[in-house]
Amino acid sequence: MNWLDFANVAAATALSSALNSIWLGVLLAALAALMLRVMPRSNATTRYAVWFTTALLILAVPPLFLLIPGGSAGAAAVTVPAARAPLAIPVTAEWPVYVVLGWLAITTILMARVAWSLHHIHGLKRRSTLLGTRGNIQVLASADVRVPMAAGFFRRAIIFPQSVVGQLSSEEFEQVLSHEMAHLRRWDDWTQLLQAIGQAVLFFNPVVDWIGRRLEIEREIACDQWVVSATGKARPYAACLTHLHELTRRARAPQLAPGATGRKRWQISARIEALLADDGHARPGLSRSGWLAACALASAALVVATQVSPPVGVAELPLASIPYARLNVPVAPALVLAHLKATPAKPRLLASRIRKPEKIGIMPAVAPGDPDAAYMLVHAWRLEAPPTFVVITVVFFEPPPPVTLQNRI
Repeated sequence: MNWLDFANVAAATALSSALNSIWLGVLLAALAALMLRVMPRSNATTRYAVWFTTALLILAVPPLFLLIPGGSAGAAAVTVPAARAPLAIPVTAEWPVYVVLGWLAITTILMARVAWSLHHIHGLKRRSTLLGTRGNIQVLASADVRVPMAAGFFRRAIIFPQSVVGQLSSEEFEQVLSHEMAHLRRWDDWTQLLQAIGQAVLFFNPVVDWIGRRLEIEREIACDQWVVSATGKARPYAACLTHLHELTRRARAPQLAPGATGRKRWQISARIEALLADDGHARPGLSRSGWLAACALASAALVVATQVSPPVGVAELPLASIPYARLNVPVAPALVLAHLKATPAKPRLLASRIRKPEKIGIMPAVAPGDPDAAYMLVHAWRLEAPPTFVVITVVFFEPPPPVTLQNRI
């Protein structure tokens, strides 16, 4: 198999895994929504954990199809019959390679945006003015930002717009500061980075984009509940968010820096509604039901990966596309007990362990090319039954002259 054949097989495998992530995402998202439906009193942290686990499983389970035998879409070329998959990606066509190249190009552009956001946050922290510190977190002010945001990762900081600092009361400043510190204590900077990478890789999956919007709103509500749990004042904090939104309603934070407010009006409305509905009684920590729901989702994903045949597979690879190769390797000489006579013109079959080859789909051993060439099949076997196509290891050799023995009494 040359490099072009290998590229075709790899592209078909990657494309089948990508398409399988769509139906898997619909299945896991519906299961997560059902779990949260039966837990109506769950807090935002629990809901965030369930949706984040769902996003991770959508990203991780399709590659597992390559490793888990039996229900694999990626390994369909070895272990799953092509007839089981309603849609089979051909491995001899060239269009899967072009599709995967376009996929990689768009993913590279989106990943470049993520890298630029990291660089931009680092530059904002470097150019900001220090206002103070809270533990190991710096409180900064900058004229380059228009919304308070948590600039995390290696040198963690909270950046306030210089135009907003003077317009907030001391109580409102503390509430906004507590909200941004909650982002850093929850490690939202790193989870948001993982979310951005997943959305860049599976940009074509609408379920991943929908889960990303759920994560965005649940992340902010969780931090709001963190503030209310610390202060015990839900209504004053709701008024603070309304005032801050009026000051920064046309601004937004960078991609990887969680901000206190955003451009979308429905998000601030949902946050204020959640604050007034909970009235400060919601707890910010992850509940036991959240752990159980996350474990149930992981178990369901494992069952799907091992027991369910995916709708998209890889078409079988025809044996004619595997070229024969001449191997110049030393082999053991044949031992023939015969009197001295003319050596047969045809080569001898030294070893063959195949019994009834027609039952496993192996063609009889024939020498490729010139029929008089001194080559012979010595081994052939398959990997696993029932295969999509039979993987055969073929060894041809040019036997040395036979060794003859003559009794001399």
